[in-house]
Amino acid sequence: MNKKISISFIGTGKYLNFFPRYYETFMEYFVPECYKHFFVFTDGEFGDDVPENITLIRSEENDQISQSDYSALNWYNLMYNSIGGLRRFGELLKIKDLLSEYDWYIYFDADMYCCPKTITYEEFFDDKKSFFAVQHPTFSPYWKKHEIVNKNILPFERNELSTACVSDEMQKDDIYVQGCVWGGKIPDVFKLMCELDGRVKHDLEKNILAKAHDESHLNKYRMENIDDFNILSPCFAKPGNYPDNEFIFSEARIIHSPLDKHKILDA
Repeated sequence: MNKKISISFIGTGKYLNFFPRYYETFMEYFVPECYKHFFVFTDGEFGDDVPENITLIRSEENDQISQSDYSALNWYNLMYNSIGGLRRFGELLKIKDLLSEYDWYIYFDADMYCCPKTITYEEFFDDKKSFFAVQHPTFSPYWKKHEIVNKNILPFERNELSTACVSDEMQKDDIYVQGCVWGGKIPDVFKLMCELDGRVKHDLEKNILAKAHDESHLNKYRMENIDDFNILSPCFAKPGNYPDNEFIFSEARIIHSPLDKHKILDA
C-alpha cells in the first residue's frame, strides 16, 4: 500500500520524554504497511542522529508551564496557554505546506503508545470519510460504569456564548469524542484545523474557556460534520491508569495516559 501518513507529536518541556516509546511502538505496530512521517513539535534537543522520517518543528511555550502539576490553577494554565492545549490547532498548522504529498494527517497525544499487536490500515482508516476521532472511553458504553450513555452525562459545551456550544437540538447522537486522537484526509483536515483555531481565538478574546477546552471544539465540529466522521473504538485510546476489566472491548490497541506517566515526566 502506497499511502503516506503524517503524525504530529507535541512534546515541549518534559513531554519530549514520551517520544522514544511513542515512536518505537507506532513505527512497529501502527499500519506498518504504510510510510509514516513524524512531525515533532518541541523546544527540546534530539542530537545529531535523527531518523529520516522525523522532522523537528521548533515550538516554544508562551509561559513557564508546569506540565506535571494538575492543580486547578495550573490545569487552567496548561489548557489556556500551552501548545498542547488550546494553542494546538494554530501550532499544528505550521506544517500545512509540508504535507501536500501525504494522504492522511493524525494527531496523537504525546503520552500514547501502541500495544504489541499490529493495527492494520482497514482497522483504523475509512477511505469514505474525511475525518476521524476516537470515542471517549469513559463516556461510552464500553466503560462498565457507563453502560447506559445519554446526553445528561456527556460533557459537551452548553454555554451558548462559546463557539464550541452543542445545544440539545444540535446533538444528533450520544457519541462524545476525545481530543487525544483525531485527524483526517489531506487537505480536508486543514479545514477542521483552521476553523477550530479561529473559534478558539474568538472565544479567548472574549475570555471564554470551553468546558473540555480543545476537545469541546472538536466535538462541536464533529456534530456539524457528522456524516464525514469515522468514529474509532475507545480501544484506540484506552486509559492506562484504569484497570482493563473496567472496559468491555476485547483488548486495548493504543494506551493513553500510561501508569508510568509521572515517572517519565519526572525523569
